[in-house]
Amino acid sequence: MAAPPPASRRLLVVLCVASAGWAFSFGLSVPLAALWLEQHGCSQKVIGLNSSAYYLGVAATSLVLPGLMRRSGGGCVVAGMVIDGVATALFPFGLALPGWLGLRLLAGAATALSLIPMETLVNQHAPPDQRAADFGVYAFCVALGIGLGALVGVPLYPLAPRLAFALGGVAALASAALVWWGLPPERVAEEAAPAAPPSFAANCLSYGTAWAQGAIEAGMFTFLSGYLLALGYSEGGVSGLLGVLFAGVIVFQIPLARLADRLGRTRMLLGCHAVVLVGVALLPWLAGPMGLGATLFVVGAGCAALYPLGLAVLGERVPPAAMGRANAWYLASNCAGSLSGPVLAGAAMDVFGRRALFAAAATAVIAVAGLWLAGRAVRRPAEAAPRPEANRKAA
Repeated sequence: MAAPPPASRRLLVVLCVASAGWAFSFGLSVPLAALWLEQHGCSQKVIGLNSSAYYLGVAATSLVLPGLMRRSGGGCVVAGMVIDGVATALFPFGLALPGWLGLRLLAGAATALSLIPMETLVNQHAPPDQRAADFGVYAFCVALGIGLGALVGVPLYPLAPRLAFALGGVAALASAALVWWGLPPERVAEEAAPAAPPSFAANCLSYGTAWAQGAIEAGMFTFLSGYLLALGYSEGGVSGLLGVLFAGVIVFQIPLARLADRLGRTRMLLGCHAVVLVGVALLPWLAGPMGLGATLFVVGAGCAALYPLGLAVLGERVPPAAMGRANAWYLASNCAGSLSGPVLAGAAMDVFGRRALFAAAATAVIAVAGLWLAGRAVRRPAEAAPRPEANRKAA
């Protein structure tokens, strides 16, 4: 295996450290925003609306971002992190609901500005035989930053809530400074003339994975704590089980990615879907801490690996000139899952009870598998049909 160029390794380090700083701000702001709104008399419905405003900002900006990236991809990252840092630090000063919702919408738009160019750069500069491994390192840094943000922000909030938000803002601003210093002065993702848009049918596994991962993650984060409390666990017990889930998210990112480069990224992606499906099928029948903890650990590992593996598979199939648009669609699909997942899971739980949370997650995985099989069935006749050039040569 040839050693990757030093410049690409330096770029990966800059992107991973910057993404960890952004993720720290995100991991801190999400629970703290909910605590702030609850403390100021907002209902759970309003708190959920606040979360939806964030993902709406991500999805809407994702659709218009490729044009901006053609002008300045690195500038998009810096601008996004600066806006995110300012929006996070100012959240306690939103004064009323419209201000809080507006700041979360702005933070979501900033997230798209930050993440899509960074993920595109990882895809463009990854050595072909290490694409999944590079995304595994990137995803590990993001997961670690989110976990540290929550770990630092939640205990600090009762002591100094505004300082806690300011700390998240400083982390994002520091990441912006790192990107400004360390990112090469080049365009990201697309050349001056946009390429043909990437085919959804040819990449349905990646886009479907992005949607399913967002739906499962958002649904589980929204309702899992209440499910565990209903089983009789204390707040400390719930926190411990969620910690085990996050441990799976963090520990297995890099090993699974390296294994994917050796065994095949599509094969590993499908394997992670299968692991998540088996895990969520088992969870409704488990009540003891050992069984629940072990299964949540495995489900966390499998679900977290879906996002970077889906991106790595997308990078194999999309030409560099269309990579920015493909990554934007990928993140938009993930946000669509984050918006729809809690709604679908909540509706199922209202009808069938709390265990339907896991049935909703299983349905998302099965839907992706069905979409992938349908896409293969559609593409097979086209691939098998003789090409006109081949017919002329045969004649």
